[in-house]
Amino acid sequence: MFFINDKYYSKNDVEKQFEHFDQMNVLHDCRKKRISVCTENVFEGLALCLYIKEKGGSVVPIHAATPRDAAIRIAHKSSSHILMYDSFQAPILMINDREEKQGVLVQMSSGTTGEPKCLERPWEDIQEEIENYNESLPVDIGTIPIIACPTSHSYGFISGVLTALERDIAPIIISNLNPKYVLKKLVETPNHILYASPAFLHTLTKLSPQGFSFQYVMTSGMLMSAVCLDDLKRKSNRVLQQYGCSEAGCIAINPDVQSPCEMGFPLEHFKVRAGKDRDHPKEVILQGRSISIHTNDIGYFNEVGSLCLLGRLDDMINVAGLNVYPQEVEEIILKEPNIEEVIAYKKPDAFAGERVCVQFVASSFVEESQLRDWCVKQLAPHQVPVEFTQVEKIPTLPNGKISRKLVGEMMG
Repeated sequence: MFFINDKYYSKNDVEKQFEHFDQMNVLHDCRKKRISVCTENVFEGLALCLYIKEKGGSVVPIHAATPRDAAIRIAHKSSSHILMYDSFQAPILMINDREEKQGVLVQMSSGTTGEPKCLERPWEDIQEEIENYNESLPVDIGTIPIIACPTSHSYGFISGVLTALERDIAPIIISNLNPKYVLKKLVETPNHILYASPAFLHTLTKLSPQGFSFQYVMTSGMLMSAVCLDDLKRKSNRVLQQYGCSEAGCIAINPDVQSPCEMGFPLEHFKVRAGKDRDHPKEVILQGRSISIHTNDIGYFNEVGSLCLLGRLDDMINVAGLNVYPQEVEEIILKEPNIEEVIAYKKPDAFAGERVCVQFVASSFVEESQLRDWCVKQLAPHQVPVEFTQVEKIPTLPNGKISRKLVGEMMG
């Protein structure tokens, strides 16, 4: 049914685990309950999520590394009835008399743009996503998903695990994210599609041995830089990218990424509205069967119908009435040979309203004047940063994502 690291778990193993759950009083009639699941035992955690799904209950997957008190806070915030924590030997009961009206997958938003929100998706909507995802996934029959990302998130759980099980393929779920171990599994499984974050893919690319190549690579989440994409393409038969959000799951798949901004073609169960071209971008808005979602992303459709992103509305920098998209500034700075990482953000300005600033990581000390001259030659005047700050590491949120808002506040 699926592998976890090097161990295979058959359908019979999962059914035996289901029988064990049937004997637990706390899980009786779980169809009417909302259950948070947090454990470092990947098999038991995944089996419990599948059990609750099969029973028509509601589940809140919580990242395995979450401390007990933090997991309790998430369980309260998500209105859970029960928290199944660690070994599941001592379930934590919550004060909640409400009965679930329908089974849902509950996830917490990343908090990148503010306070994390509790997001709910009915299982029937997720099944529709799974079917449309598999229809749009351009891989060979028998291609094995290797999931090197958390299965507590929809990217790993839905796009990685559930779609593979629907195709009757046994995915390999990797909890040991030592890059050397992951590369070993990739070499052992040549017909693979690797699910991982852009940052981890970049690490694997740098550490992979000469002559090694990825079969298929799927990336999601933060956009990778053009430099990282070029490195990855040199090591891969094909690079894919998917775009989505916690409220809707996967929205679009790019079957062959040529530019980081190209998110690909929308899945059939969503109508997607965006700008008509690069010169006229608009907020990306999704229209589903029963929901309309404003994504806060700015984008447009290119000449072949691929959805392209320019950034987020709240990240856009308005310099004297002229819009600056941070990613465009970052791409230029990353082409400077010494620069390893960069983030562009905004600061208030008494004359222009807002100005562009950057933090960067470099392999050696870089003079501000040197970097400014580099930008002046390749950017419009309103795009050139007014502040350049060299740092050892760019700060991130607890989930590992970079927040321009956070950096701006820290530097304010």
